[in-house]
Amino acid sequence: MITLDLKYVIWLVSIVMSMTACVTVPPNSGQTNFSGYAESVFKHQNAVSSRMMLISDSDVQLDNEEVENAEEAMSDACHFLNEYAERESSGENMSLQFKTKVQASIINCDKSVQRLEVLLNKQGLK
Repeated sequence: MITLDLKYVIWLVSIVMSMTACVTVPPNSGQTNFSGYAESVFKHQNAVSSRMMLISDSDVQLDNEEVENAEEAMSDACHFLNEYAERESSGENMSLQFKTKVQASIINCDKSVQRLEVLLNKQGLK
């Protein structure tokens, strides 16, 4: 019975290792590994969010529904990455299932950050 459990653990570990090895980095990201890519997306998202806060604090009015929708889409798309960063900074353990959700969400997060940044640039909002 113990041998069966050990085989199961070895099988599970090998599946998990192969899953994380399959996580790819987009070729145009400038990163060579997934953790570097995730960190760069997180920093970029924070920079764009800070930019939005500065715009909100200034006299510039954002009456553009497209910008507001893009900001909300970015917030939704980056939810798991932000939650991961919070948990990581507090030293909290995270399940493999949660980490997989984070990995699966990063490319969409990156795209939504880039979309909002393009919209801000088009409107001359620095």
